[in-house]
Amino acid sequence: MFGYLLYKIVCNIVGFLYPAYASFKVIKVNDTKSTLPWLIYWIVMAFFTLGEGIADSLIFWFPFYYEIKILFILWLILPQTQGAAYLYYNYIDPTLTYHEKEIDSTLGTAQEKAKNTGRYGLATLQELVTNGLIKGQQIIKAERAN
Repeated sequence: MFGYLLYKIVCNIVGFLYPAYASFKVIKVNDTKSTLPWLIYWIVMAFFTLGEGIADSLIFWFPFYYEIKILFILWLILPQTQGAAYLYYNYIDPTLTYHEKEIDSTLGTAQEKAKNTGRYGLATLQELVTNGLIKGQQIIKAERAN
């Protein structure tokens, strides 16, 4: 329990709050060289967060699990270790580059399906509202006629 609470505090401050503020500061400078490490960090953190959701449900019982996660986040963010850059350049970049066309195609298809579903949903909603208003008017006319 203590490990989990400590993890949440450290993760939120060191893993999200500090990097968000540092990213904010770097954007103001408008220097690509300074921005790149933070972009890399956020990409790695996105994959970590995705994996964390799966791992938490499977191995939360492992001794010192949350403490290990704290060390991992520190390893990612500390400039002395450059863990995020290591993971990005050695694993994430090559994997995404290899699968980039497939990912782009899948995302394009998903976007198109989402647009079509949204259009269909709006058309259905519009039809339901229109029919409801027409029926409501008919009921009002029928009551006034009596």
